[in-house]
Amino acid sequence: MVKLNYNNYQIEVINDINYTINSADNLKVYDKVFFQGKSSEDKFYPTSKCGIIIKESGNTIASAIICESGGTTAITEKSFIIEDDKIWICVTNKVYCLEIPSLNLIWRKEIDFITNFSIHKVEEDFIIHGELDIKRITKSGETIWSFGGRNIWVNPEGKTEFKIENNQIHLFDFESNEYILNFNGETILDNPKPSSEKKWWDILKIAQEIKKK
Repeated sequence: MVKLNYNNYQIEVINDINYTINSADNLKVYDKVFFQGKSSEDKFYPTSKCGIIIKESGNTIASAIICESGGTTAITEKSFIIEDDKIWICVTNKVYCLEIPSLNLIWRKEIDFITNFSIHKVEEDFIIHGELDIKRITKSGETIWSFGGRNIWVNPEGKTEFKIENNQIHLFDFESNEYILNFNGETILDNPKPSSEKKWWDILKIAQEIKKK
């Protein structure tokens, strides 16, 4: 759960894993339920369920839950941005824009094919750290540019996959190839991992071949 204050409102953003669509047994009832599943299975088993609660003087004045199917996303301080009486929030591979305080839907768009990890304010736009792509989008959800690496933007070696520093975007992909972009999506550095640094599956394959001899 993330709690914050915005103007005169107290806002809570939660991962409501126990919520079930169309169930009378939910502990929390939301004013609005956003879900656009593509199958009957989707309708009952969304992979991410993000609740948003708006309070004023301690009283709930609006609430909504976003249910989506796709790559699961966690709720952190980097998964949403609030300003201009709106909230932009990553839920699976979508980004939702809702009005504050009503939580009426302004727009909803698929940004990454698999999932979105975080959203960051850059100038008057947003940078989305997706699993497949790094994208700069407008506040209306239009893509300005998109950048894909040699592999997905998840790193098993513990390197920070995405970081904004000194007006640059620093990236490491799954294979630990390093990239640096400017805010126009132009490549400043493309530093492939040396081929001599064998991946674990390459080492395992070599070991298996030796064992056969």
